[in-house]
Amino acid sequence: MWDRKWIKVLGIAMSLPSTIFVAAWGTMQLHEKKILSQTQAVLLFLAIIINMIGMMVYYALKRKD
Repeated sequence: MWDRKWIKVLGIAMSLPSTIFVAAWGTMQLHEKKILSQTQAVLLFLAIIINMIGMMVYYALKRKD
């Protein structure tokens, strides 16, 4: 039923929207509690999202053949 070589890519792609929401909420909370500056919060958020997109591309290219 499922193409086993695309399961990881599909899993990451499906979890991306909720990860964006949680990462944005979490970094906003850290900024509001003065644990992180606004720049640090934005960079942390971007690092999480870029890492997930990078993993999707890596797994897609690895499983392409």
